[in-house]
Amino acid sequence: MGAIGEVLTVAVERMAAAGDAVAKAEGSNRVLFVAGAAPGDRLEVETFETKSNFARARIKRVISAGAARVDPPCPHHAAPSRAGAACGGCDWQHLDYEAQLAHKRNIVIDCLSRIGKFPETASLVRDTLRAPKPWGYRNKVQIPFMPGPNGPRMGFFSAGSREIVDLKECPIQPDLSVRIALSVKAQSIERGWTYYDGKTGRGWLRHLYIRTNSEGRALVALVTTRQEFSDRELFVSQLRARHPEIIGVHQNVQPEKTSVVLGPVWRRLWGARELEEILGRFHFSASPGAFLQVNTPAAEILYDVAKAAVREGGKTFPIGLDLYCGVGTLTLWMADAFPRLIGVEENRDAINDAYRNAERNRIGNCRFKAGRAEAVLPKLAKELPDRVCAVVDPPRVGLSQPVRRFLTERKIKRLVYVSCDPATFARDAAFLCHSGFALRSVSPVDLFPQTSHVELVGLLDRA
Repeated sequence: MGAIGEVLTVAVERMAAAGDAVAKAEGSNRVLFVAGAAPGDRLEVETFETKSNFARARIKRVISAGAARVDPPCPHHAAPSRAGAACGGCDWQHLDYEAQLAHKRNIVIDCLSRIGKFPETASLVRDTLRAPKPWGYRNKVQIPFMPGPNGPRMGFFSAGSREIVDLKECPIQPDLSVRIALSVKAQSIERGWTYYDGKTGRGWLRHLYIRTNSEGRALVALVTTRQEFSDRELFVSQLRARHPEIIGVHQNVQPEKTSVVLGPVWRRLWGARELEEILGRFHFSASPGAFLQVNTPAAEILYDVAKAAVREGGKTFPIGLDLYCGVGTLTLWMADAFPRLIGVEENRDAINDAYRNAERNRIGNCRFKAGRAEAVLPKLAKELPDRVCAVVDPPRVGLSQPVRRFLTERKIKRLVYVSCDPATFARDAAFLCHSGFALRSVSPVDLFPQTSHVELVGLLDRA
């Protein structure tokens, strides 16, 4: 489909699920995917990848801007007028926020129609619920380090590469996280630390891991290749002096040559073991590596939508299952919707956090099972009554085949599916609906403003 390096004039039609925009060359039906484009744009682009039925192109010039295009506030964001490598995150900063919400709904509709083969998808998908804080919302950040020609690079990967764009600011992070990151970088230079090189596997400092809460407190962890840390006491004392908001400093050891950020070994260097967060009326504690939704105010909206789905139509269930429950945030949020509720999570540290969170919030009708859902569910099957509501919040890959098969058992009468990937949700929903469920509604929730990612809550029932 054309040659690499071809310069074309294109009109941008819509946003795609992966974050790029879909455009067509003027005077033809050639489909191109263009990063950083907005619907309504007229662009001059240059192709850099061609396939039999589409091409990928980068913007050379904005001839005329669409109504949804805005000026991105972050200096690291890719923009046609900016030279140099750009951060690979926040791929929708150039879109007006109302437009982001509309396009996220359209992405969900497209996935259900194209992947799930559902008819009348527009009537199933509700409007995207907006985030209370479109900026500065992330309560967790993991920042890679790597050696550079003029000192270390600390920031985020450029789109489509393993090269780091050096961080100076980040508008989706709290200011506290950015200030801590810059302090750690300055200390690392002063102390002559070495930085992890993914090609050679050499170097000591790999990542900086920062978790913050709504009260302006922070946990900090250094991810290193080796446990040795000769100057840790001086490092901790200086970091605390500069940032009294820090309540705990930890070290994680990841010795493997892998893209997996966290390793198996944790060390508390100083202070608190956990960070407390408030969601609604609940108080939660999470250890540094535990999973929590990264957008606390938007998570409250997501959890309200999930609980409303459990109660849809005035139905009640004697027991609920919460699969992939993490530290029990959603489990406890839904506790008053069930007489009994069982949370399942493979991370044992998270299960310990979940029990502590239940005790702290005086929730007595929840218990938790540690283990992979595939292994735990067959053991639970015998004690489940005939009418069960299951709530699932799986990782991006969606549900495994054994879990999907379990959910098709007649005991599961209602399924509330929380998903961070509309494509895998559409795939799983199609399987479930071919096995006796009916998809009743899908509610997108914007947990990740300025990006193409969208969270959703799907409600499925069976007779």
